[in-house]
Amino acid sequence: MSANRRSFLKAAACVGGWASVNLLPGEEVSQEKKEELVSPVEGRIALNLGTILQYKLPFLKQLELAAQVGFQNVEIWLHLLEQYLQEGGTLEELRSRLSDWNLRVVGAIGFTPWGVNDDTKRRQAMETMKRDMERMAALGATTLAAAPAGIYNRDDVELAALAGRYRELLELGETVGVFPQLEIWGAGQTLSKLSDATWVVVESAHPQAALLLDVYHLFRGGNDFTSLRQLNGRRMTNFHWNDYPGNIPREEQKDGDRVFPGEGVAPLVEIAQILRETGFTGTFSLEIFNRNYVQNWSNPLEMLQVAYRKMRDSLQKAGI
Repeated sequence: MSANRRSFLKAAACVGGWASVNLLPGEEVSQEKKEELVSPVEGRIALNLGTILQYKLPFLKQLELAAQVGFQNVEIWLHLLEQYLQEGGTLEELRSRLSDWNLRVVGAIGFTPWGVNDDTKRRQAMETMKRDMERMAALGATTLAAAPAGIYNRDDVELAALAGRYRELLELGETVGVFPQLEIWGAGQTLSKLSDATWVVVESAHPQAALLLDVYHLFRGGNDFTSLRQLNGRRMTNFHWNDYPGNIPREEQKDGDRVFPGEGVAPLVEIAQILRETGFTGTFSLEIFNRNYVQNWSNPLEMLQVAYRKMRDSLQKAGI
């Protein structure tokens, strides 16, 4: 190990212990792992590729731009991965590219209706989820989102039934080594409340059950950020980081109203501090869909440069 590397490790340990190391739930911190994973705040910043979805770029180009800006972690969208494979790409090639670009896949976003009441649709969804899990495993990832697709706008899905379906999904993940994380959508009727999502995770009674949360969705669902203190942050590996405007009533805000961290009124410093108190050591992933940004920056590289700086400044301000 170089002298500079030793100095950096020593300084990192003195400043913040190993709180900034991005670990999976239950993963032990060996000396080798410390040396491999210790990094400044940049190592905990991720890009959800939905942020540049509206530019309609090829999948590999999205990843290349993310790496060029400085992102080390990405959340991919599964329909883009499917398109890439349909057009002749391979998982082996993609994993090689990710390695070349020093990018790590920390999650994936899909909209498979795994929680619906219809048995036939749910069986089909489970097959799709298993395929997606296998693909994520091939890319070296261990998680993907379990979004409330198909149920978020309904009021006839019982939470007890949903907990059983989520457990079934987790058991499917055991066969692959990739585990779904329960996501909330703030504008919905089902799984808009942190309390409901937490209940489903607890009731599933599975050791790999975990939440995937989002600043905007927590706000949009009328949740109090203080409630995050009741969670075990070590069980979460990723947190969607964004902001929301103060000039639109909460009930009227849309996904596309999300703004860069620091450009809205979300109490991001408080949220980050609470997450740190709960033991959260995962990544903060930028997820926004603001059409105004696409209009302001016709060049996606310039937009991503601003996005990266906003993410870094926001987290540094919060002491991450």
